[in-house]
Amino acid sequence: MSATAEQYFPLVVPATSLLLGLALLAGWRSVRGHRYLLWLAAGYMVTAVPLAAQILMDTPQLATWSVLTGALYCAGSWATAQGFALRSGSRVSARAALAVSLGTLLALLCFSRLNDVLGARIVFLNLGMGLLLALALPVLFGRDRADTLFERLLRRTYLLLVVYALLRPLLAGTLAGWFSSSGMPRSGLWLWMLAFNLLLNLWLLFLLLGGVAQQLMGELRHERNHDPLTLLLNRRAFFQIAHQRLQHGTAAHWALLACDVDHFKQVNDTWGHAVGDNVLRQVGALLQEMTRPDDLVARFGGEEFVVLLRCDDLPTATRIAERIRSGLSQMRCSPAKHTLTASFGVTLVAGAEDLESALERADQAVYRAKHEGRNRVVASPSPGAAGNICPTPSTAAVAQPDDAARKATR
Repeated sequence: MSATAEQYFPLVVPATSLLLGLALLAGWRSVRGHRYLLWLAAGYMVTAVPLAAQILMDTPQLATWSVLTGALYCAGSWATAQGFALRSGSRVSARAALAVSLGTLLALLCFSRLNDVLGARIVFLNLGMGLLLALALPVLFGRDRADTLFERLLRRTYLLLVVYALLRPLLAGTLAGWFSSSGMPRSGLWLWMLAFNLLLNLWLLFLLLGGVAQQLMGELRHERNHDPLTLLLNRRAFFQIAHQRLQHGTAAHWALLACDVDHFKQVNDTWGHAVGDNVLRQVGALLQEMTRPDDLVARFGGEEFVVLLRCDDLPTATRIAERIRSGLSQMRCSPAKHTLTASFGVTLVAGAEDLESALERADQAVYRAKHEGRNRVVASPSPGAAGNICPTPSTAAVAQPDDAARKATR
């Protein structure tokens, strides 16, 4: 291999770093909400510039341009630390980063202009980069979190990056003789450092993109499973999760509650769909507020809601439904402070195989509640159960703006 080839071959490392930065930049352009990708892209790309310049420089040129290349290295390390901190929901201290950067550049100025000492410049530059990267460690490891495998690996890899950056000054000081007078880029230690940097950067990018992909899949899964208006479970997700829950429960521990807002068409016709949407959001929020976190609350479509709750018996489920009905009747859901009411159907669920039938029973109970005057709870026993529970009427009346609205059936 010729001398020229030996000099230019290490450019593979900064070129790869530049490409990795472009990949992160492309990822940020696709998901603008993940601003940390922009900072990490800057970290990769800015660091690639002084690295490529140093590879092409001889020893006198390294001294001449040491402050400028050092400033770029510090900026790249600062951007990397900021990106990882933002990814964890915080920021690194700008004052601390500025203080470390200024101290590093002052040391580079002293050991390039006043006293040209290559080893000292290497020590102070790598120490400064390591300290800048370490600014993100309190954010990454300062709180308990339920992480995926990707997240744990990413944090540990970042810690390895910081440790490696802080160990480089020690290696440079101990093995300073490895750097030849013909130029640092042709020393054995420098080439080994470049190779390790390349592998570490590739591994970091793999973990970063893997984490982004996992996060995007989670967001897509959430959008697929939830109603965009109320943020409750949708019908498909309700059936999927309910079947899983019911397979591990017993007949005496589950009840199904169906809810249908009374005269909802009147709300839309009188005050518009924006008010109607707000009503649905309020109903969904109240249902979640008045049930337990492990109960399933879903919007089945329109003004229809369903709740699967743990419950010992039908009378208990009926009392829960009555409490929700009473809470809804106290809501004021329109510019005219329209009183909101709803009709409820309640039944027990014998298991996963009974879910469809239970929904039919609860739906029939809702229509019975509407037929008997609305704003009430009707309980429907499971097949084979004796007796029935009487409807629970309410004295609250539904406000009717005109005679035509009284003819609405929903």
